[in-house]
Amino acid sequence: MTLDTGELCGKWMPKARAYCARNPGHPQGQCRSPEAVSAWRQRSASRDRIVTPEARARWARKHRLTRYGLIQADFDRLLEAQGCACGMCLEQFEDVDAICVDHDHACCPDEKKSCGKCVRGLLCVSCNTALGIIERKYEMARAYLDTRARLVESGCS
Repeated sequence: MTLDTGELCGKWMPKARAYCARNPGHPQGQCRSPEAVSAWRQRSASRDRIVTPEARARWARKHRLTRYGLIQADFDRLLEAQGCACGMCLEQFEDVDAICVDHDHACCPDEKKSCGKCVRGLLCVSCNTALGIIERKYEMARAYLDTRARLVESGCS
């Protein structure tokens, strides 16, 4: 007997005596029989999980803090030390504002992750963007300005 696998993995699983009923490209070694897939779908459908915006925001905040090696108490301490304001422009953070965690990229090369020891402060989105550009382009800008200054001094422009 052959199985029309169509859009399924279709790998034969000798212990289950069935073909895999999962979609192609699933993680290696995680094939499921049709019965197992059906049972999983029934369990998933029977869950009445209501995700509130507050819960979603709480999960996002925890994920963001974890990426930077912080816990909520560390974040709150930084926020209080900065007077609930951006560390660069000193504008007060509002409840709806996104707060960026600034860290030294020389310490941790991954742009979106930090060890937690190199966190420098909390910034608003525009200051975080500006600082990122300045850090990346500083040497080039410094060389340009030095060259322009020498040209102006020598009378050429």
